[in-house]
Amino acid sequence: MIAFYNGEFLPIEKISISPFDRGFLFADGVYEALRTYNKKLFMLQKHLERLKYSLEQINLNFSEFNQLENIIYRCAELNSLDTDFSTYIQITRGVSFPRTHYYSNQIKPNLFVFVSPLKNRGREINEGVSVTLEQDVRWSRCDIKSIALLPNVLANHKAISEGHYEAVLFRDNFITEGSHTNFFAVKNDSIITAPLSNYILNGVTRSIIFNLCEENNIQIIEEYILLDEIFTYDEFFLTGTTTEITPVVKIGNRMVGDGKPGKLTRKIQKLFYEFVRKH
Repeated sequence: MIAFYNGEFLPIEKISISPFDRGFLFADGVYEALRTYNKKLFMLQKHLERLKYSLEQINLNFSEFNQLENIIYRCAELNSLDTDFSTYIQITRGVSFPRTHYYSNQIKPNLFVFVSPLKNRGREINEGVSVTLEQDVRWSRCDIKSIALLPNVLANHKAISEGHYEAVLFRDNFITEGSHTNFFAVKNDSIITAPLSNYILNGVTRSIIFNLCEENNIQIIEEYILLDEIFTYDEFFLTGTTTEITPVVKIGNRMVGDGKPGKLTRKIQKLFYEFVRKH
């Protein structure tokens, strides 16, 4: 695979990262992930806006945003990708020696970009998935797309090891989001999801769902889904860049409803793919 690192397109085995890179030592960096539909980057500007926000929040100076689109398409070309693909962008604060918690604003950031073919997720999207519930032990700045993802990794690994697709996280009695997704519930024909705060990521797909609901007179409510009332809701679904709109049909060992994707979830899926075709 050919990837981009600090101005060069290189085979991944030729890319060397200093052990004094602050991303390696401190998880001092941010990332962004996006995808294509029909080989066109989807919602690129929204993703770049979120990337800028994350960088601003950790005081990391980076200005090469105008180059990212060309870098991504060139990576796809060099890897001979003729299908839709996902893209990963990571920016770390850079190399600093000796290792100190303090950093200088004069450090040059490190930029890493790679692309990969998208997996076929037709089965999950059509039939739904199961999730598990895990305590949210992440830090309190989940609105930043930080590379410090160990709690997410452990929760997701446990979920998959137990035969589930995703771990849905909770703080006290409040559902926040999934380890790499936003989480939605349906009750009495209304869609419910956690309000934006420092405890959840402002998902690009999440924002699309809000717009689609407004345009189609579907009530959407920003309030926390309650853990102790989880099985009083009618439907659930996950959203994300590659997750798209994925129905949740099982939580733990208990089926949601009849174990099939819900009616309103199906409607949101249909509206979403109509939106994709227009953009």
